[in-house]
Amino acid sequence: MIARRIITYSIIYLITTSNLPLAAQVFDMTLTTELQTDFQGGYNWVNLFRTDFQWAITRQIHLNAATISTVKTREKRLANDLQTFSNIEEENIPLAIAVLGLDWQVGNSTLFMGIRNLNEDYFTSACTSLFTNSSCGIFPTLSANYPIANYPVASIGIDYKLLLENWLFETSLYNGTGYRDFTGKENVFRFCPRTDGILSVTSINYRKYGNEYYLGIALHYGLPVGHEMGTEKKETEKKEQNTIVWGYAEQRLTHNLHLLAQYSINPTERSGCRRYAGIGLIISTGKTRIGLFADHACFKDNQEWAGELTCKIPCLRNGYLQPTLHMIHNNQERKAIGLLRLGYTL
Repeated sequence: MIARRIITYSIIYLITTSNLPLAAQVFDMTLTTELQTDFQGGYNWVNLFRTDFQWAITRQIHLNAATISTVKTREKRLANDLQTFSNIEEENIPLAIAVLGLDWQVGNSTLFMGIRNLNEDYFTSACTSLFTNSSCGIFPTLSANYPIANYPVASIGIDYKLLLENWLFETSLYNGTGYRDFTGKENVFRFCPRTDGILSVTSINYRKYGNEYYLGIALHYGLPVGHEMGTEKKETEKKEQNTIVWGYAEQRLTHNLHLLAQYSINPTERSGCRRYAGIGLIISTGKTRIGLFADHACFKDNQEWAGELTCKIPCLRNGYLQPTLHMIHNNQERKAIGLLRLGYTL
C-alpha cells in the first residue's frame, strides 16, 4: 500500500509540474498472435497484446509504462515441456503491468524506480530475441526455480545502467516474488522482503564489431516455486539463499552469420533446474532471419533437450511472420510442436 501511494503521488507531481510539450510522448501497441499444433490433432491459439507509453516529464526524467493482456483458446498446454516452447503463452490475463515507473537519465547512466519485469532488461539481445523458446529469454536456472518478476508478472524494483563506450554495466534489486493483481494483499505494488524475499541481479556486457558478450549473477533470498501457502505462512517459512551465474556470447562469424552460445549454473539449488546450456546459429538474408537452436536443461529429477528451427520474415511494414518448429525430449515425452506467429506494431 505504501509503495503504491509513493509511486502514484510521485508520478502525479511530476506530470503536473512538467513544462514540456505533450508532443514529447511515445505510444505503441503490439499484437502477437500464434497458432500452435502438435501434429496429432491438438491446436491452440495464443495472443499477446502489449501497450508501451513513454512521456518526457523533464529533459532527464521520463515516465515509462507498459501493460500486457493474454488470451488463449486451450486451457491445457500442448506439451508437458519443462522450458515452455512458447514465450508468450500464459493463462488468460485481462490486464497486467509490465512496467510502471520513472527513469532518470544523467550522462551515460540511467536509474529506474517503480514496477518492472526482468525481461525488460536481462537476457535480451538481437540473437536471443529471434527464438520463441522461453529459455532463450531468462534461463531456467533462474526462471524455473523462483517466483520472480518474470513474464507475465512484475514487481517493485530499482534498476541502474551505466554505459561506457562498448561496456554496459547493469544492476537491479527487486521484490523476491512477482505479482500481477492490482488489488488484494498480494498485489504488484507490494514490496515485502520479509515475506516475499529479495532478488538482486547484476550483469556486465561487452559489444564490439557485431559481437556481444554477457556475464551475470543473481542472488535470490526467499522461497522456491511451488510454495503457494499464503502471506502469513510465508513469513514464518524458512527462506533459502541461492546463487545463479550465467554467461552467453553472440559471435559474428561472417557479415550474415552469428553463433550463439549460452551456459548457466545454479550450484546451490537442491530441487529445481541446476544447469542449462544452449547453442545456435542465426543467418540473415536481407531483413529475413533464420535461426537454429538446441538446448539442454538439467533438473533434479528430469532432463530436457529442446530444439528450434525458426524463420522471421518482415511483412506489412511494421509486422513479421514467423513459422517455427520445436522438438522436445524429456523423461515424460517426446514431441514435435509447430507454430505460426504473426506480430504487428502500431
